Amino acid sequence: ATTPKAPPKSTGKMADRFDGVLMGMLQAHSNDMEFLNTIFGFLQRRTGCFNGPKAEDNFQTLINTLTFQLENYRKAEYKKKQGITDDDDDEEEKAAAKRKREKEEAQKKEQAAKFAKENAERAAARKAAEEKKKEEEEKKKLEEAEGEKEEGEKKEEKKEKKDDDESDDDDESKGAKPINNGGVTERYSWSQTLQELQVVISAEQLGLPKGGVKSKFLDIDIKKKTMRVGVKGKEPLISGDLHQAVKLENTLWTIEDSSKVVITLEKVNQMEWWKTVMVGDQEINTRKVEPENSSLSDLDGDTRQTVEKMMYDQRQKQMGLPTSEEQKKQEMLSKFMSQHPEMDFSKCKFN
Repeated sequence: ATTPKAPPKSTGKMADRFDGVLMGMLQAHSNDMEFLNTIFGFLQRRTGCFNGPKAEDNFQTLINTLTFQLENYRKAEYKKKQGITDDDDDEEEKAAAKRKREKEEAQKKEQAAKFAKENAERAAARKAAEEKKKEEEEKKKLEEAEGEKEEGEKKEEKKEKKDDDESDDDDESKGAKPINNGGVTERYSWSQTLQELQVVISAEQLGLPKGGVKSKFLDIDIKKKTMRVGVKGKEPLISGDLHQAVKLENTLWTIEDSSKVVITLEKVNQMEWWKTVMVGDQEINTRKVEPENSSLSDLDGDTRQTVEKMMYDQRQKQMGLPTSEEQKKQEMLSKFMSQHPEMDFSKCKFN
């Protein structure tokens, strides 16, 4: 049989507070059971203890109480027959309490050991992961360093090859290959004819949204030898000296499709190709400029003749052949030699 649940207990002075009253009532009855019937009758008649909504729960509590008291009575009778005193009970309770404490301590130690083991495993896993990550990072750095070294070697080879291909005593042969007779930088792109330059700056380069280029936002100042372009309230995108002077009366700027600024600069010297727009920016190789033939018809006779001569000399230089001036000198020398057959020119050196 299972041990019955202990009933609620009164604590402190509450346990014997009504002993006098209850003793007086008990003495007024012929026996104990009659006294109990009086108590139960009172509770049933004057309270909801045994006929209210909690009557069934209260009856069960009463049954548990009586069962508990019966077990106590049986234990007391057993101890009496076996000669067991209350001190023996205290010792047994102490022993049971000790066993309980020892069991709890053992469980705590077991949990602590388990927790320590888990912590050690987690720490080991973290350390292994960190070491692996460090190893991978070092490997990646090594690969990047090797890649950069290889890339640097390739760039150096490419640069050396480019220098070999473009080496020339004439400064005009140095610089990048022209794009539309101009070039492209991070801040703008540009193109040119002999008469003028066109500089194009996109909204993105200005730091404005696409389609958001408006004149009220812009700060543009063009002088004969300087130019400044940017957005009001910000650092200029372009600011400095122009490569050559421009004619202010024919210089203008426009906004196209609200997405870019187009600046047209007319050259003062219309017989020279510009290497760059702004001093200090990347230069192009003007010897590789390819003027469109169709534009020659727009020039006057003298200018057209000069441009054609420049184009001819440029092609001759690219092929390693004498320019028009050099050919003229050779013709004059040949003529002089034919006019003076008596002279010996075999040991002469001509530049």
